[in-house]
Amino acid sequence: MAFFCSKACPGDLILKAQDWVNARGPKSAPVIGGFQTPIESDVLRILLRGAAPVIIDLARAVQGYRLSPALKTTVTAGTARIISPFAATQTRTTAATAEARNRHILTFRESVLIAHAAPGGRTESLAHEDAALGLSRQTLKPPANANVIAHGAVAV
Repeated sequence: MAFFCSKACPGDLILKAQDWVNARGPKSAPVIGGFQTPIESDVLRILLRGAAPVIIDLARAVQGYRLSPALKTTVTAGTARIISPFAATQTRTTAATAEARNRHILTFRESVLIAHAAPGGRTESLAHEDAALGLSRQTLKPPANANVIAHGAVAV
């Protein structure tokens, strides 16, 4: 399952995202994401702590990427993988590489959970793209996600 969340996210959705990720464990299907926004980073931290399988898709080359101690431990244990669609020459993350990375993530999964997509933001645009790809889309329930639900996502 792919996981996305806008940078700005209502507090009640942060709690629901934490509940969702806390329910995942070592036998859960892998979660793939860029884990760049604050909520995505928090979800990654919880996934790593719970030994749930995770795939981190970078918006830059893997070469030269420095692993945190927690990430190094889980990569060594085989519960985390780091991938990238970029050549070794792409050493910096940019808005353009983040968008390309997010599209790359969509090619890996049949389902997507969008914790929150701020109206008019890049995550909302991505939600429209995943709808066109025919992916199974989910979002968290509160009214703050009405824009994603209006485009066919199922509230969980």
